[in-house]
Amino acid sequence: MNDEIVKGVIRRVCTVLALEADEVRPESRLIEDLGAESLDLVELMYEIEQEFDIRLTRDDMSLSAQLGLPEEEIHRGEVLTATALELLRKRFPEADKLLVEGVTRKHLAAVLTVEAVAVSVRKKVAEKEEGNG
Repeated sequence: MNDEIVKGVIRRVCTVLALEADEVRPESRLIEDLGAESLDLVELMYEIEQEFDIRLTRDDMSLSAQLGLPEEEIHRGEVLTATALELLRKRFPEADKLLVEGVTRKHLAAVLTVEAVAVSVRKKVAEKEEGNG
């Protein structure tokens, strides 16, 4: 997927992580592949807000929030349900080793990809355009 939102997210990922554009692909996992840490993700949120003139919340960068399931179907306590794991495995087959029974929501950050961030940005940009239209 080579749209302007993905390009903008990649541009900001490169800024935050001091990487070259050819090192970052839509399927790149921010933590596992690109070496981002939690503070980098906070800075990335800020950079993306500046790039697209939108406001992001922690839920916007959350894979569990992107599953489209009610909260009680995503996890029990903090442990992901079998349904949530199945959806995540389909969406992120390369992260199959991380998406095992007993994994918690906290561990989902390890599979957060550039494209997953772009999905959230697309949604926020669309909401903003609808509000202005």
